[in-house]
Amino acid sequence: MATSTKQQKRAKRAATKAKQNRMVRSGQAVKASAGDSASVEQVFDKAMASASYDPLFKKMKEAQEGGLVPMISVFLVDPLLALVLKGHKEEHATDYIVMVFNAYRAWLDGADEDTTMAWLESDEFQQAYLAASELVAKQQQQQKQFG
Repeated sequence: MATSTKQQKRAKRAATKAKQNRMVRSGQAVKASAGDSASVEQVFDKAMASASYDPLFKKMKEAQEGGLVPMISVFLVDPLLALVLKGHKEEHATDYIVMVFNAYRAWLDGADEDTTMAWLESDEFQQAYLAASELVAKQQQQQKQFG
């Protein structure tokens, strides 16, 4: 698992990238970036179309009753996320994470992208994401030792 500093940089990079993507969607011409980015979007679109996120979102909602850290922890152990992290560049995997959280918030409470991005960029979410990442990393390490 990455260090706290690296995770904070990733989160900020994701927020910046999402803002750029919003600007692009406002009508500016875009060069298609080759390779991974499209395939991350394809993975996301395919999973959305097949309702693959429904069970994940239900688990996340249940876990969120205990706070952000448990909810994010559920997301971080999702097998589809693991596949994306293994098969794509870090920046594209970050885009995927932002897409899934946007979809989750839209599913959960109808939040729009701007609202979700403000939530993702908040100190509360950033700290919870770091804590959840560390918790999941420790759990995975323990499983390797005792598994």
